[in-house]
Amino acid sequence: MAIRLFQSQTSMFCEKIRIVLAIKNVPYEVVDVKKDDRKSLIEYSGQRKVPVMDFDGQRIIDSTLIANFLEERFPEPNVYPRGESEKGLCLMLEDWADEVLNMTIRGLRRAENEEARKEAERGLEVHIRSLDHFFSGKGFVFDRMTMADIAIFTQLHYLYTVMQYEIPASYKTVHAWVEFMRQTLKLSSLYDSAA
Repeated sequence: MAIRLFQSQTSMFCEKIRIVLAIKNVPYEVVDVKKDDRKSLIEYSGQRKVPVMDFDGQRIIDSTLIANFLEERFPEPNVYPRGESEKGLCLMLEDWADEVLNMTIRGLRRAENEEARKEAERGLEVHIRSLDHFFSGKGFVFDRMTMADIAIFTQLHYLYTVMQYEIPASYKTVHAWVEFMRQTLKLSSLYDSAA
């Protein structure tokens, strides 16, 4: 079995897959798409989006599809809840983090002036406030780490590591949860990228 992960170290979606591979203890080779200006990625997949996984010649594009594929091939330890309803909620939260939370973070990253930045920060704060309420009194979304936790964490981790953005200190629950995840994933610093 040969697995290659076409990735960028700073992509939250690639970090999501690196975490899944680490949890499942699956060996893989990294293809850093920035080293050749994505030429190897385009040649292999016909597009520029990361992550892309080459699993023994089978091409899988998109972090959600890759995570599902890995779960089917390596079911233990599993990264989704076992119950159907819980799995559905997990998938919805993963999608929310990947699409809604990511789009808000992207808006902050692309803000071209102070007014646009403040507007983006207000939008982000709505989501951070919701997460602060949601994680009050709990560690993981479910009874253990799942894709819901991983997807949310990688978005927030991107804020710290790539954007060097500090979530306001008033959101103590979110800060504690990010630290809890960092410790659980054994990252030495919030500013370290997951390996």
